[in-house]
Amino acid sequence: MAKSLNTKHLTRPVPPRVSVAIARDLLRLVSEYGGDPATLLRQAGLPHLVPALAEGGTLRRGLSHGDFTRLYAHCTWALDEQAAGQEGREPLTKAGFDLMCHCLITCRTLRDAIERTDAFSALVGARTGRLRLKVEEGVARLDMATVRKVRNACAYVSDLTGLSTYYRLFGWLIGEDIMLLGAAMRYPPLLDERTISYLMPHPVQHGAPENSFRFPAAYLDRPVLRSPYELEHLLERFPFDVEQPQSMDAPLSERISHLFATMLAGGEPPATAAQLSQQFSISVATLKRRLADENTSLVQLKTLARRDLASQLLADPRLTITEVGRRAQFSDTGAFRRAFLQWTGLSPSRWRERYISGEGSVEQ
Repeated sequence: MAKSLNTKHLTRPVPPRVSVAIARDLLRLVSEYGGDPATLLRQAGLPHLVPALAEGGTLRRGLSHGDFTRLYAHCTWALDEQAAGQEGREPLTKAGFDLMCHCLITCRTLRDAIERTDAFSALVGARTGRLRLKVEEGVARLDMATVRKVRNACAYVSDLTGLSTYYRLFGWLIGEDIMLLGAAMRYPPLLDERTISYLMPHPVQHGAPENSFRFPAAYLDRPVLRSPYELEHLLERFPFDVEQPQSMDAPLSERISHLFATMLAGGEPPATAAQLSQQFSISVATLKRRLADENTSLVQLKTLARRDLASQLLADPRLTITEVGRRAQFSDTGAFRRAFLQWTGLSPSRWRERYISGEGSVEQ
């Protein structure tokens, strides 16, 4: 992971505090592989922790959440660089990781996101492990293949961080805490048990054939609900903020609106009530009732999604009115013109003229 982490956001006091033993365990490995813990802490903007984390030092309350996130990031960068050097390759940078996440945010489902992650891994070569998804009897197993020839403690930290990162990222994308059925590492346990448990929130089987985790296959069809705006905020601290929540508290209408926008942008019609009820694991009746409680309906959400897409496309003068209507899922140009006039009080061509001239935009 590249050394590019916004320290301003990492200093926010977020509970709970982290055990000193976990921090010392990571710093011990840095020292064993040629690094200087005191220098690393200063580079991380944590000079106040140098005496406390030194041998014989004390820190009664443990590390603040923000301090540990920065420490974990810098330890991971140092150890991952060492692990990559052992293999004669370049490590995956933070910029590369962020680019991968931006590639995933437009996926439709978790299954699509996993497949695209593997495609990205194939492009960057040995910098990251390929993903292999296997589904059997309702259980999905995601293998994170490793090509490492040297499997020591710094490689262990790198692979454990990678496995934990994928688990947390995929849960974040679908807005749910994915229920883990198992996690495994192709190593003996090379960190303290407390450190392993903190970095990977599930008992880890060691000495397995491959790095992997298992979860109910039903999650694979969950829609990706997050937006690029949310992703920008996530990447300020991810993947080193281990406590960052995966589930989302956004209203159902907001989640469906994002889903509709993604589908329309991809050339697909918005999902039906039956399809949505299956994706969100609720009945059609419950879906409609919850939307009514939020003072909206599927018809309104579809209308807003089509209107918003049409206004975005009309801002591009290279597209004809007919093409904009087609992409907004209208059967013909006449129907599109009538609907747009009803939405905004303007015809599509007049709206475009006003937009380009700077007179105004869509009237809400």
